This record gives sequence, C-alpha cells and structure tokens, in this order.
Amino acid sequence: MDYQTFNEIFNRFIFGTSKAKLLENIAENPERYLGIFRPTKPKTKLLQNLLTSHEIKFGDAFECLIEQYLKEHNFSPLSKKIPYYNKDKEKREFLELDQLAKKDNTYYFIEQKMRDDHDSAKKRG
Repeated sequence: MDYQTFNEIFNRFIFGTSKAKLLENIAENPERYLGIFRPTKPKTKLLQNLLTSHEIKFGDAFECLIEQYLKEHNFSPLSKKIPYYNKDKEKREFLELDQLAKKDNTYYFIEQKMRDDHDSAKKRG
C-alpha cells in the first residue's frame, strides 16, 4: 500500500468530519456538555468527546486499511456479517467480524484490537 492511499484513508475516517460532527452533537445534545450537575467542565467534556471519537475512528480506519492490504495480497474480502438463527428469540441475527476473507480455499476470521485498556471480548459481535 502506498503512502497516498494510507493517508487518504486516515484523513477520510479520522479528520474529515470530526469537528463538524462534534458541533452537530453539541447542537443536538447540549445537556451532555452543559449543566449545573455535570461533574466535568464543558471544555473537558468536549476534549474527552473528541479524543474518544478519534480513538473509535482510528480503529475504523485500520479496519479499512487492513481490508485494503488483504485485497492487495490476493485475499477476497467477504461480508463481515455472519447470519445465524437464535433459537431463544427465533429470529435471524448477525455476528460481526472485523475482517472475513478467503484465499486459496482457506477462510480467515480477523478480530482487530487497537487499544489494550479495555476488553471487548465479553461483547457479542
């Protein structure tokens, strides 16, 4: 993968609309940032929101980067949603993978981790 592609993906996912979305979020949910009973000051809450958003988008960008990398190395990306029927609920649900790809009759299931300070293994999907 060349630098131009790498840079474009990061800019699109992380920096492209982050400040505009933050402003929309403030306009739609001002109570999350202001209020006499908020334990954090508005400036701190804004910074916290922006940094958390960037961490999530960083992970999303890396999912896109890895998918692009797999394509460049002759893997065939497949749908990341695997359907199944939940017997208790008797309805179709989906497990979601970070990456699912096939190469030479072998299937690759990939769960990506960008942070080591939380455990999402307890969550389904």
